[in-house]
Amino acid sequence: MPEPAPRIGARRVFGRTSLRAHEQADLDAPGLPPELAFLPAAGFSSEQLLDAVGAAPKAIRPVEALLSEGIIREEAYYRALARHLGCQYYRGEPPFAGSFDAIKGLRCGVAPLDSRGEGPRAVIAPRAQSVPLLIEASQSGRIRSGSFALTSPQRFACLVRAHRGEAVLDVALGRLPSRLTAKHGMTGPQIATVGAVAAAACFLGVARFDVLQAVASAALWLTFSAAVVLRSMAAIASNAEVSAPTLTDDELPVYTVVAALYRETHVVQDLVNAIDAFDYPKNKLDIKLVVERRDLETLGRIVELRLPARYEVIVAPPGEPRTKPRALNIALSSARGELLAVYDAEDAPSPDQLRLAASRFAADKGIDCLQARLAVRNHDDSWLSKLFSIEYAALFDLINPGLCALDLPMALGGSSNHFRVRSLVSVGAWDEWNVTEDADLGIRLARFGYRVETFDSDTWEEAPHELGNWFGQRVRWQKGWMQTLIVHSRHPILFVRDLGFQRALAATTLIVGALLGGLFWPAFAADTIWRALSAGQGELTPWREASDVFVYILALFGVWAIILPAVVAVRLRRFNLTATALALLPVYYILLTAATWTAIFHLALWPHHWTKTAHGGSRRRTTPVFVRTHNTMQIHS
Repeated sequence: MPEPAPRIGARRVFGRTSLRAHEQADLDAPGLPPELAFLPAAGFSSEQLLDAVGAAPKAIRPVEALLSEGIIREEAYYRALARHLGCQYYRGEPPFAGSFDAIKGLRCGVAPLDSRGEGPRAVIAPRAQSVPLLIEASQSGRIRSGSFALTSPQRFACLVRAHRGEAVLDVALGRLPSRLTAKHGMTGPQIATVGAVAAAACFLGVARFDVLQAVASAALWLTFSAAVVLRSMAAIASNAEVSAPTLTDDELPVYTVVAALYRETHVVQDLVNAIDAFDYPKNKLDIKLVVERRDLETLGRIVELRLPARYEVIVAPPGEPRTKPRALNIALSSARGELLAVYDAEDAPSPDQLRLAASRFAADKGIDCLQARLAVRNHDDSWLSKLFSIEYAALFDLINPGLCALDLPMALGGSSNHFRVRSLVSVGAWDEWNVTEDADLGIRLARFGYRVETFDSDTWEEAPHELGNWFGQRVRWQKGWMQTLIVHSRHPILFVRDLGFQRALAATTLIVGALLGGLFWPAFAADTIWRALSAGQGELTPWREASDVFVYILALFGVWAIILPAVVAVRLRRFNLTATALALLPVYYILLTAATWTAIFHLALWPHHWTKTAHGGSRRRTTPVFVRTHNTMQIHS
């Protein structure tokens, strides 16, 4: 019984033919380019192929459009091409030669084989744009069909990572010098400094020396003052985003899109829908979904989606640490794009985000990184998600744009970061040992003299609305901020030299203020209340009186620095800010304090453990769902 003919659509079945190469040539369809002319001999409909060629953009070769759009399956195409050229289709045997350079092979799609007999000496996995050259070279006799085997680029990449995983990891990981990675923890001088500060704090806490206590209090409150001033300045400096002329399809560069997935079975379809909704030429997208080898559920779900050739599923070789930045670095080692964007599994970016980012990069060659706005789509799920969404709105709509306007360092968000690939590689990419790699990378970009900006585009995310999920995520974030502080304070003189005094002070205030606020906010709030309630009682020394006045002023400005950006951001986002939400703010910050203290224990016991945030549990979606659209045209015999 003959097998079904190849077809294109939601379900695709590819036939197998026993025609020899010279017989296929007799069936080549007139009017089709050489890279498609052999497909009718493999069972595809000439008429529908011609229709597909006519519908393809004129700026690219038709085979690129058909493969990137998923109209023709990559595996079926390269099998048919191998039959047309009369060469072997490579499945992994014979093995790669011992001298094979895995990274160069991933970039060029060629690998020598350990061929001991008359078999092929190399395997070739040409990209779509190179197929015409291969066909011409084969037909002209410059390349003998028996001298090489052919395979698809995705199969080739999978085989390289499976059989040369260690070589890939050697290049992908460990890019940073030891002084700039969280792998090694605190240095001896750092441990001694922390110990001395802790001992001094304990002594001053029990001592009855008013002057010393006042000096200690002033130092702590000065830190909070700096954080309040920095936050206020950023909120005030925030202004309208800069626009740039939109690039045409021909002008747009290849864009690599990376998403690291782990236990994301419930949301991977939504992520694919959102990526497919991008207003960007499909043939210029290099999409990489990185999955852990042990995560069979997510891998199985991705296989079920039958993704087109623009997607590459990267199975990360096993190893430590098991973190998101490790997965991102593995994907970076084979990125084909001039620009690169990072997304999380639950993200729904605006469809025009890549085009806007590419246009900004093209208009301003001095920009090395762009941060899109992150927004919460399920803010009404619970009081936690409501306050989380307010926190996000204040940070990404006001604070971060303000820091950029002031030319101060900014901690990146973990998603919707857009990079020039050459700049990202130059700074050492992500630190796979830091569990908030985004914050660390933002500071490191500033230290290396690279410029970060925000831009006017939203990415909608799902906020954790359950206490356990929120708490685990916040513990990881606070632990990562501690790691970032440790890394960048190892050599303070170098830190100041790299950034300059003002920017170094701002970066230190950004990190230290966030951590001290998380650790001691309830204690300082209780101290302020106690001072107010005990005013006029007992003997007031000049130091105590001056301290009280300073504390009251700072408390008022601290509340102002928290509430005002939140209120402005809520109005911009048109959230419903209720009195209940405001009343629960102290509870939210008490939970943040608990998470920060827990993070200290995690840092000591499990410094590189990645606490997984569960996604897909939102009870409702308040943003449009991007529906993945398939080309329903079927090509058949």
